[in-house]
Amino acid sequence: MNYDPAPPEAEDQQTEEPPTRSTDTPTEGRTNLTQPEKIKVWVRAGGICVLCQRYLLEGELTGVLRTFGELAHIVGQQNSARSPRGLHPMPRADRDTADNVLLACASCHNEIDDQLAARILDIDTLVQLKRDHEQRIRHVTTLPAKRRSLVLRVIGQVRGEAVEVSRSTAAGTVVAGGRIPWFDLDRNRIGVEVDLRHLPGETDAGPNYFTTACAAIDEVMDNLVRTGVRTGELEHLSVFALARVPLLIYLGTKLEDNYTIEVYQRHRASQAWIWDDTAPVYTFTATTGPGIEKAREAVLLLNVSGTVNVCEMTAELQQLPRITVEPDATPTTDVLCNRASLDSFRAAIRAVNADLDAHEHLDRLHVIGALPPAAAVELGRLHDPHIHPSLVTYNRANSGYHVALEIS
Repeated sequence: MNYDPAPPEAEDQQTEEPPTRSTDTPTEGRTNLTQPEKIKVWVRAGGICVLCQRYLLEGELTGVLRTFGELAHIVGQQNSARSPRGLHPMPRADRDTADNVLLACASCHNEIDDQLAARILDIDTLVQLKRDHEQRIRHVTTLPAKRRSLVLRVIGQVRGEAVEVSRSTAAGTVVAGGRIPWFDLDRNRIGVEVDLRHLPGETDAGPNYFTTACAAIDEVMDNLVRTGVRTGELEHLSVFALARVPLLIYLGTKLEDNYTIEVYQRHRASQAWIWDDTAPVYTFTATTGPGIEKAREAVLLLNVSGTVNVCEMTAELQQLPRITVEPDATPTTDVLCNRASLDSFRAAIRAVNADLDAHEHLDRLHVIGALPPAAAVELGRLHDPHIHPSLVTYNRANSGYHVALEIS
């Protein structure tokens, strides 16, 4: 698939000057595609590189508005070894059609036409990539305008390992949920992101680390997100968060009620973020132990993705009255695989809060538990600092629970 500016009937000729590109009509070098077929390719791809997802109607460095896309043949334009993937029984007349051409940036176009890369990105692979991309574009662009959702990603450390959710993974998950992923609130178009991976003190996760991490969350939530609320742009937020549990709870307290929120989490078994509505539904209950009627402090024990070893709690905490929240089955890492189970967890936390409302003397609630990310965020969302006692959150390390931060 050569894209030198020579006409197709002069396959072996080269010219020094590249073809002039127009800012009005997409042009991509030497090709026999008719104008209607060119338009089909651009429209079906949404002006985005099928391979790397680069937006092709705006310069990445300067922001200048012009076309940066090229039409790349899947089966080579010429039935010859010089044309990448050209040795194929496809009739010559079918090669210059929108079905055999994908939209690509110059870099991806050059790579798929490289002799070595062509062995990996073969015809079947390119056909599948083109089909999946165009189906996704059509699905997204036909959704109602009110389905737009701002993507919020929180990237941190989990069990000592840096983890993150990619932009493409978040976008695919939001689309599968029936909404349009929105990444344009910030000028770099990478979405609203809180990166906690390189903050000082992260390895030991001492009090200073949690203070710094909360400040990083505040900067994004109090500036970018609230700006979107003030301007009326933000109506729905999709949350993808992987970080230490105390920070996820704190993040939840920063989410407001003046926009709709969908909280996602990565499921251990499938590694997918999409909620599985066919998975088993678990019912959560809250059990209040004796002594809370007169206590100034209590422990909220959350056995969700695992069971807390009470012996790892300090002696002082073991003496406090407890409220225990757990499912109607053995707690496992994938106990929250669908929305219904998460809704049941939320209902149990609401019941806890309603019970706490009757105990105005309770000042502090020590939160200790095995919590998946979505549950931690939802716990924070349901905390009302004007009504409920302060939440003292703990980080588990060295076979024990240590105070991380207090949310008042």
